Formats: sequence, C-alpha cells, structure tokens
Amino acid sequence: MAIQGQGQVDYDWLTASRVRVLRELADDRTEREAAERLGVSYTSVRSAVQVLKGYTGCESVHDLRRWWRQNRESWAEWLLEQGGVSTNGT
Repeated sequence: MAIQGQGQVDYDWLTASRVRVLRELADDRTEREAAERLGVSYTSVRSAVQVLKGYTGCESVHDLRRWWRQNRESWAEWLLEQGGVSTNGT
C-alpha cells in the first residue's frame, strides 16, 4: 500500500474485483462461498486473496477481513476523491 502526501493511502492496486472478494470475506464467508456468490472460480478468489495479502501484509484470511473492515471507509473516501467528488461539502 503506497502512502501519498500527509497520511493519504494510494489504493490504485485495489480493483473492483478485489473489493468484491474483500466484501464477501468481510461478511464472514469462506473463499469457496465467496467464489460461489460472485460466480467465479475458487482459484480466482484464491488468487485475489494471495494478491491482497501481498499488498496489505496480511498473513491470513482472518487478517484480511479485519484489514478491510478497518480500511473500507478510507478506500471509499479515496475513491470519491479520485472521481473529483468532494466529501466535505465544498
């Protein structure tokens, strides 16, 4: 995870498909359940999990769940900023 400026995190590596995997994991689903719900192969989810572990430094799916629960709001704010959407009402 790259850091930008004053404590800003660069989430460029976090693709929509990776976010969907994180969402399923954060909802306490297994990798197999996530694959089934997303309509993708188990190996696709496993591959995404391995990439996510590399970027986040997490060592387990449990850690990824916690990481996403702690960082999803920050990611959403970052995403809005990338689209030029103000989150502070100005």
